[in-house]
Amino acid sequence: MKPQNSFIVWILTVIMVTSACQARAQKNEIGFSLGAMYYTGDLARNWVVSNTGFAGMVLLRTNLNDHISLRATYTGGNVKGNDRNKPVDPFATARASSFSIFVSEFAGGFEYYFLDYKSKRAVVNWSPYFHGGIGVFGMIGQRDRNATYSTVQLAVPLGIGFKYQPVKQWAVGIEFGARILFFDYLDNISEGDVFNKNYQYGNKYDNDNYYYIGITITKIIYKVTCPTLPLKQGFRR
Repeated sequence: MKPQNSFIVWILTVIMVTSACQARAQKNEIGFSLGAMYYTGDLARNWVVSNTGFAGMVLLRTNLNDHISLRATYTGGNVKGNDRNKPVDPFATARASSFSIFVSEFAGGFEYYFLDYKSKRAVVNWSPYFHGGIGVFGMIGQRDRNATYSTVQLAVPLGIGFKYQPVKQWAVGIEFGARILFFDYLDNISEGDVFNKNYQYGNKYDNDNYYYIGITITKIIYKVTCPTLPLKQGFRR
């Protein structure tokens, strides 16, 4: 092959490999969130303001394409409940139960963005999204257990969020997520006469859940890894 042709082939190879490399470039994100946790269970059937505790989250995210991302999170916060915080109920008043624990959760999952805000052709720089996954959580501070159970349990995080990217390397958002549990002793109560006590005393057929809502800030890290092409052997000017 003539030197001129060899040079042209080498240049075209560099262009094609570089273009492919740019197309595979990943955008990773690292960030944190501050917010609150609350729970629903045998001490509170719905959200109660006084049962809300402080919480935070650390987030790692890999954007696979313009709509789907993978994520890994650590979430920790105070989960609590108290019979005195609910509307007056004679059975709850007689029970006078309360709990306050620290929940430590590790989870992995995915996010689906409904709008294409990441590509160069995007006309918006924001999008709502759905997230789901699976995780484990541990409870610290549970005392005088009413049954034998493990303090480490499975959780299924499901929720929605909104993400806004005002500049190239930073994004902010808000996220709400429910943790669906297969466990009924988050509040240390399960058994009860559901017919006589209007579900206020204990219901072993209705698992507890906890929830997280927070403001998120992430930094976007652009990383492109391309192979180094050696000069064509034997090429001469």
